[in-house]
Amino acid sequence: MRKSYGIGARSVEALRGVDLEIDSAGFYAVMGASGSGKSTLMHLVAGLDRPSSGEVSVAGHRIDLMNERELTRYRRREIGIVFQHFNLLPSMSALDNVMLPALLDGIPRATSEARARLLLDELGVGARAHHRPDALSGGEQQRVAIARALYFAPPVILADEPTGNLDSAAAEKLFAMLSNVALERNTLLLMVTHEPAAAANCARVIVLRDGVVAGSFETTTPDGRRLDAGTLALRTQELARSAR
Repeated sequence: MRKSYGIGARSVEALRGVDLEIDSAGFYAVMGASGSGKSTLMHLVAGLDRPSSGEVSVAGHRIDLMNERELTRYRRREIGIVFQHFNLLPSMSALDNVMLPALLDGIPRATSEARARLLLDELGVGARAHHRPDALSGGEQQRVAIARALYFAPPVILADEPTGNLDSAAAEKLFAMLSNVALERNTLLLMVTHEPAAAANCARVIVLRDGVVAGSFETTTPDGRRLDAGTLALRTQELARSAR
């Protein structure tokens, strides 16, 4: 899979031939320096952009072949996206933000509200259902955003630097929540991050460098120990250097 962008008279190749296959549910991290292609890869998997060449297949769907109407439905029902800046509509309550994908899909309000309330309760923010985003903490806003992403129980969830606007305590709670989502809902959760401490919460780390996959590694050693952030950072750097 390749992706190039035209900038003036020149072309910039953001992805230079990414070959990546993930065939089981779990919590995965994508790491790489700025300009490595992390965001481009996320946009292609999300159906927000199209590859210049190659295939993009997610949960059995060839999204590179979809028309705009099919892509809209794919983004609404087949994949969930959790953004760093939450992307909640400020004029709507937490409940209405979670219900929004269902209402856009034509699901009656009574039905969509019951599902949205259940998700907010499961994520520990049910009591905040009628508060607007500006009345919620950063951690609460991110939980609402996760509830919205989970509405249609998609097989894949993408998280783009999801703790970038959270303090360390809220970030730790969010990582535990995302791990539980991947495990308990049998979901493939792919998180883009540049933070080793964040990636250490995932089961596997995929390293990008200059638009190619440099390699990947498990975050648990054969004797059952979890890699700490420092060791993970060194392993990531070693893989990135090997791709030069």
